[in-house]
Amino acid sequence: MHEALEEDRPWFHTMALLNSEHLIVAPSLRPARSDYRNGSYRTCAIKVLERHSKAAATIEWRDSTACSYGEQIWRRGTARRRSVCALSGRLIMAGDAVYRPRLVQPPPRNIDAMILASVVETIPCDGVA
Repeated sequence: MHEALEEDRPWFHTMALLNSEHLIVAPSLRPARSDYRNGSYRTCAIKVLERHSKAAATIEWRDSTACSYGEQIWRRGTARRRSVCALSGRLIMAGDAVYRPRLVQPPPRNIDAMILASVVETIPCDGVA
């Protein structure tokens, strides 16, 4: 889908130049923000499928109102702000170890979501001692 939007940009630009009466706007590549920044996970079904290493995991994220990712890679990092753990509902403070969705283009709808590392790390790591 990303490639199709990039290929259509010249067409949108040409149409805007030809049509002086109406503004034609190309669709944004950036998805609309969701409520995940505020910790709204009530409609989500979240499952840790696999841990690949000590710093990466595959998460299944299902939200019938916003997005669905069957196998999404999440990376370990440090929380930069307060939030709520999507799995446990516990408070996340800035500086806590967390897992977040890997940033790809276009950004996933749940890019602001976080899961405490202590929750994810209860799952055994495949092939890593």
